[in-house]
Amino acid sequence: MNKVLVLLVVMIVISPVISGKTVYLTRHAEKANDGSKDPVLTALGQQRAENLADMLSAANIEHIYATNYQRTQLTAKPLATYLGTTVKTYDASDLTAFAAEIKKQKGNALIVGHSNTTPMLTHMLSNKPVFNLDESDFDNLFQVVFSADEARLNVLKSLPSKATQTRQKLTPMNEHFFTGELIFNMKYKGDVVGQSKHQFEAQGDVYALQEHTRIADMEIDAVIKATVSKENLQPMSLFMNGSMGSPVDIELMWQDQLVTGHSEIPRDKFKQQGKISLNRSLSAHTLERTSTLMLAHMMPVKADQPLLINWFNGYDGDQRLIDISYQGEEQVTVPAGTFETYKIKYAGGAPSQYFWIDKKQAKVVKIEVIYSPWLFELQAHNIN
Repeated sequence: MNKVLVLLVVMIVISPVISGKTVYLTRHAEKANDGSKDPVLTALGQQRAENLADMLSAANIEHIYATNYQRTQLTAKPLATYLGTTVKTYDASDLTAFAAEIKKQKGNALIVGHSNTTPMLTHMLSNKPVFNLDESDFDNLFQVVFSADEARLNVLKSLPSKATQTRQKLTPMNEHFFTGELIFNMKYKGDVVGQSKHQFEAQGDVYALQEHTRIADMEIDAVIKATVSKENLQPMSLFMNGSMGSPVDIELMWQDQLVTGHSEIPRDKFKQQGKISLNRSLSAHTLERTSTLMLAHMMPVKADQPLLINWFNGYDGDQRLIDISYQGEEQVTVPAGTFETYKIKYAGGAPSQYFWIDKKQAKVVKIEVIYSPWLFELQAHNIN
């Protein structure tokens, strides 16, 4: 079998573990969008599964596990076929018991799961913080290396991978900036549960942004403030305070690509907990998550010109690649009125989101969090 060259994020080489064992965990490969609850893989997904088998063919895998879905079983099958073994089914609804079983088991293993189970299972096995997986994330392969005294976590990439693509320096559509505010109704499972007010102001060479979100029943009442450069939307500061079910406290400052400060906010169980101190150099042209979302109407996206950018999530320190693409035109009716819009998609943001942008005033009128019950609809606006 031909071996596939793979970009390893931590620049390590897959090799048999002499002492201890190694467990690999991945989400299933690309699935068909056929509307069913149990889709098969796409052609690209099948190719990824074959590449994964190539990648792990010399990793001394003795056990292969997948949940009882076609997309996970088909992702695991090429390696099982090559090794002449079978795929064992596990119950992802009881990760605690399954993690305990894997810890006691001898021999290297591959575990194929889902975007909402793989990070937690990886955390349970490694006792390390893990980043969210987005609905568009398929290339992350977690490697947990067990030794006598600890478990080491590495992150690898299966092919094809966005990590090999060139990130782009952003030239924003500054003509789309406006001073004023947008007020969104926040819907959860179809019901309005709160409001989010977005404010925009130009201050010299800087854009000053503010978001105030209130959802009383969820004890959410938080204010986010951010400043970015007009020239390229490079971040300058991020502050957040209030409550997101419990108190939040974020204060981050940028000097070129060096970000310093602290972040305390409720996080998923597989994330680093408590107050995070940050003093980190980010890669060139890395944007900040909140401001990049608030300024979706300024992203220079055209039908034939998608964007691939780095962004940094100050809430938990995650860095990831975001693919922003044009999705067509659509007439949209929201409480603020009916608008002729163009639609863009932020893929890879954990979660991915759709934005509908008014073609006349270049304001966002609707936001949908993909594969989520959350929807934002423009209720009122005051634009100068």
